[in-house]
Amino acid sequence: MKNCLFIFIDESGNFDFSQKGSKYFILTSISSLVPTQNRESFLKLRYKLLSENNNLEYFHATEDKQIVRDNTFDLISKLTDFEIDSVIAQKNKAHPSLYKEFDIKKSKSVMAEYEFYRIICQNLLQYICHRYQKTKVDQIVIVLSSIFTNNKRQIITKSLKKYLINESTIPFNIYFHSSQADINNQISDYCCWAIAVKHERNELRPYQIIKSKIKSEFDIFRMGKQLFY
Repeated sequence: MKNCLFIFIDESGNFDFSQKGSKYFILTSISSLVPTQNRESFLKLRYKLLSENNNLEYFHATEDKQIVRDNTFDLISKLTDFEIDSVIAQKNKAHPSLYKEFDIKKSKSVMAEYEFYRIICQNLLQYICHRYQKTKVDQIVIVLSSIFTNNKRQIITKSLKKYLINESTIPFNIYFHSSQADINNQISDYCCWAIAVKHERNELRPYQIIKSKIKSEFDIFRMGKQLFY
């Protein structure tokens, strides 16, 4: 496992490009060369919470009680072995050509996610890979949450592979795992949630806890002036 860069990726927001959908789509990662360091502290916390009548199967920021969030963020704040990167897309600034294409047979526009995901995924990897250029990395392992649908998995895998093949010579693997199976996926979920609530509802307390670990937080459409819905 020496010199292997692990990248754990989670998403926030939905693919509903209308007033009914989330305002933002956010892709967040944690990256680490030592993804096992001090992770046993989360197992200890889980058993402690279970002993205190908190029925906790795994850590999930959106669903967890506030006491669970507080304890989990406290542990995350004490970790020193990972870095956070995030790409934020304000969806109503995205040009429809990024997520719609014209179906000639049906004579109507249909959702086409690839171009939108390609831009988000490749921008996320760009920041991470550039930062580790001077570090001897022999392998990259990317683990994504299994909440992604099969269609999304194909699109995201294609986007990530395209960037890594074109921009890097380092061997890589891409996996989709259940968040329940890996504490690093759960940490990524918490970090993504903290960034999401900052942007969606200006809730800053969780964000302040992880702020020092954020290496990039790129608002991809920040220069856009036109709103498309």
